[in-house]
Amino acid sequence: MKKQWNYVEKDGNPKKAGLYWVTLIYPERKDGKKTGKFMAEVDTRYFADLDKEPDLRGLTMDGEPDSGFAWTEECGSISGERVHAWMPMEDIRIAELPEGVENRNFESMEV
Repeated sequence: MKKQWNYVEKDGNPKKAGLYWVTLIYPERKDGKKTGKFMAEVDTRYFADLDKEPDLRGLTMDGEPDSGFAWTEECGSISGERVHAWMPMEDIRIAELPEGVENRNFESMEV
């Protein structure tokens, strides 16, 4: 059985810490300025329990809490990206995207 994307707005975040495939949505920038368009890509992110791993507090993505569970970014979050969907690491394919969001990873991908 294939793993399915879990959508943060509908399904919430994972219930345990770990590394996950994520579909990120972030504002497109040209010449350092936001264009008004949004882009999406598949990447990996660590979902941390900051109460058990307090040293990761400085690596949380924008808008994430300072305690409890939070999505992290290796070098911090500077582009305004957010996690749209997540799935366990065993499977990868891009999530269904909101209208007007362009997929930056690949034209199509079959798993």
